[in-house]
Amino acid sequence: MGVAEYVRALLASDTLGPQVRHHRCEPARAAVYAESRLPWPAAIRRTLEERGLSGLYSHQALATDHIRAGHSVVVATPTASGKSLIYNLPVLERHLRDSEARALYLFPLKALAQDQLAGLQRLVSGWPEEARPTAALYDGDTSDHFRRKIRRDPPTVLISNPEMLHLALLPHHEQWAPFLAGLSHIVVDEAHTYRGVFGAHMAGVFRRLNRLAAHYGAAPSYVFCTATVGNPGELAASLSGLDLLPGRRPPVVVDQSGAPQGARHYVFLDPDQSPATAAIDLLRAALARKLRTIVYCRSRRMTELVSLWAGSLSGPWAGRISAYRVGFLPEERRQIEARMASGELLAVVSTSALELGIDIGGLDVCILVGYPGTIMSTLQ
Repeated sequence: MGVAEYVRALLASDTLGPQVRHHRCEPARAAVYAESRLPWPAAIRRTLEERGLSGLYSHQALATDHIRAGHSVVVATPTASGKSLIYNLPVLERHLRDSEARALYLFPLKALAQDQLAGLQRLVSGWPEEARPTAALYDGDTSDHFRRKIRRDPPTVLISNPEMLHLALLPHHEQWAPFLAGLSHIVVDEAHTYRGVFGAHMAGVFRRLNRLAAHYGAAPSYVFCTATVGNPGELAASLSGLDLLPGRRPPVVVDQSGAPQGARHYVFLDPDQSPATAAIDLLRAALARKLRTIVYCRSRRMTELVSLWAGSLSGPWAGRISAYRVGFLPEERRQIEARMASGELLAVVSTSALELGIDIGGLDVCILVGYPGTIMSTLQ
């Protein structure tokens, strides 16, 4: 049994079927591949082969061509279209040419940063230890001891978040002089979150970063990644401030995805009962078919309630459902993320803490309990 059978059963249900107000199915789409303009180093070619990748999707090839040429880019392609490779491959290539080169990765959520750190480490796990680039997290969960260690010996890839950049790196730039002097790439993932007042503040932060990088002799390229924004070029240009720097161009827009996509069903319900009750019924039906499911709630309280109700009503699947929200301790979040990645968990009930591109592997069903507030958040 798969998603198509799940949707057919939902539409035919005597209880939930009459509550369906809209159903649409987007057809599957085949992959489109392209060759890079320049051959990759042998170490990177072997890495791709070990991952079973015979080539790059067209948007990956185009974006990496620009990054390797020193251009800044904004990549606006769907979730799970392989955006991580777009910035990891050029950073790894630069490391092979220059071991002093450094990269700054900015992610808005700790869970996403943890996920990307693990992905980068897996990517180079087959390299000789002395040739591997180093990577480290620098966020609120990092102890004082490791913060001092990272400042003394900056890693090849520093993974952090906007708040730490603003509060811990830029005001104390003298302590980060070796890192800033070697800064070659700045990766800004989930760029659509930097909008409104927050986006205006971040534009100021990036301009400070540009000035300090120039002060230490660096001219890093920006790589903005987003899945759900209607004006990626305008957003990236406003954030980066590159047009204010002599000889720099605004980020190049790459927005035509070559990644394959399976058929997607969109079903809108207007429930007779409460939205939470309808979500539990939908979740129980998905669990009965062993479908990997995520349920998004608009508040922490609703997340806990839906998780408890679903667990008490789901019988043998109760141990394979978990809540996930920002208030959890770091150790609790890491444990849930590991259970998600391994497939031990079949369902996660979450707030927007898991909205931003976490790799939960093989997701079949997404249930939104209420309207998230914007079309962008809904699509994300």
